[in-house]
Amino acid sequence: MAPPTADDRTRSATLAGAVLFVAVMAGCMAQRAPAPPRIQARLPSEGFFFNRDDGEATLAYGRADSDDVRLMFRCEAGKRLVEITDAGHGEARTGDVLVLTSGKARSALPVSVEANDESGGKLAIAHADPALPALDGFRRTGDIEVSVGSRRYGLSATAGERAEIARFFTACDRK
Repeated sequence: MAPPTADDRTRSATLAGAVLFVAVMAGCMAQRAPAPPRIQARLPSEGFFFNRDDGEATLAYGRADSDDVRLMFRCEAGKRLVEITDAGHGEARTGDVLVLTSGKARSALPVSVEANDESGGKLAIAHADPALPALDGFRRTGDIEVSVGSRRYGLSATAGERAEIARFFTACDRK
């Protein structure tokens, strides 16, 4: 076997440099991929809370016994319409789209915007049928990701809260 020549060493160095360049670029591309949904860190007093009063059912995520609510679902019994109010996106604008994702189901809804008197920000409000794929996924899993524009967050219910979620959707289904 003949010893490597200068041309062979140059080709090997060029090939090694090209492999290194491709590896670095692949690493850069991977870093630019969107981050996975971030499950909202919760305080001990935060969670999903179900309430039923005078034919109206609500399921809110926030602090117990307070007006500090990030996400609320509301329906009137038998109306087959859920109002979704998201206070977690304080800079929402009319024309934005609220995207709900649960598992592989993703549903986009147009929003209207109202002032949030509690925070001074804005509320993104959307309406949907309770059978919407993302809401159905939320009903089954207790996990939901909410996004408006580039802002998003994820919420995951505890086992006990999943029962509250089921109670909410059952209340919405009843006439």
